[in-house]
Amino acid sequence: MYPTEEQQAAGTETFGRQRRLFSKVLSLLRFPTLRDRPLAYLLLLPSALMIFTLIALPLIQAFYFSFTNRSTLGGHYSFIGLDNYISLFQRPDFPEALRNSIVWTGGNIVLDMSLGLYVAVVLHCQFRLRGLVRALVLFPYLIPTIVAVLVWRFMLHGLLGVINYWLMDLHLISAPVSWFGNPDRAMMMVIFVGVWKLFPFVVIALLGILQSIPTEIYEAAKVDGANVIQEFWYITLPAIMPVFVITALLRTIWTWDNFDIIYLLTGGGPVNATTTLPVFVYKEAFRHYRLGRASAVTVVTFFIILGLIVLYLYLYQKAEKVQR
Repeated sequence: MYPTEEQQAAGTETFGRQRRLFSKVLSLLRFPTLRDRPLAYLLLLPSALMIFTLIALPLIQAFYFSFTNRSTLGGHYSFIGLDNYISLFQRPDFPEALRNSIVWTGGNIVLDMSLGLYVAVVLHCQFRLRGLVRALVLFPYLIPTIVAVLVWRFMLHGLLGVINYWLMDLHLISAPVSWFGNPDRAMMMVIFVGVWKLFPFVVIALLGILQSIPTEIYEAAKVDGANVIQEFWYITLPAIMPVFVITALLRTIWTWDNFDIIYLLTGGGPVNATTTLPVFVYKEAFRHYRLGRASAVTVVTFFIILGLIVLYLYLYQKAEKVQR
């Protein structure tokens, strides 16, 4: 049955209204012109002032103070040139803190990304109680850092910790172990707590991109005879690589600058075995009151992170080219 003339007219009128509405929406989404620039700058001004006050101004001050002998307590100070930088590399504690930062960051990133990728792939599969398992995996990331760290600190206590009690009850150890009191063991345990607390972020990021991969690609690969490993290597990994690199970049920056986990667990000890650069800056500025030297460390850290960002962006561009 064909539509009547009245139905055709009503349809034409409805189409006309929709077309006019679509044109109005496009007019609202037009590209900004020269007349819009003053308003755009005015709207950006509060954010720009906040960024300058909270980020740019402290960075400029750190650069300036790094060339002075300024004390945290204030008072008179003078320009001393590169003396702070020279003294840093002449002292054994700064290279040790730099080495600890590399170990701390490298250990966290390797374990975070590998464990996060594995868990994300598992959680992407269909199985019973998947929602409950996802919630349990993401639970550590939702706990406040100070709560999670203090819980692990008590659980791993050398004399009163429940971990030692369980291990002795299972006859895996014969005497209580000082997990944070041994310089050879402290960094390993700090990395363990850091990975447990922060690897769910990697799971969240990778799980989101995994769910965006069309299932038709996997079905076509199965028809062609691809197995699970081939599907992961030739389909999954190239598809998630850009997000994987950006996630690794964020985790590297956050881990390198992390202060609270290490300081709450060990305070940088024992014998500076877990003193990373952020803890070293804290000690220089608020224990020894050498703000100029602490600023020099922050400047060195800034250029290290800047180099890592350049490296990751290069890897990101390569990953995008492969994906295309």
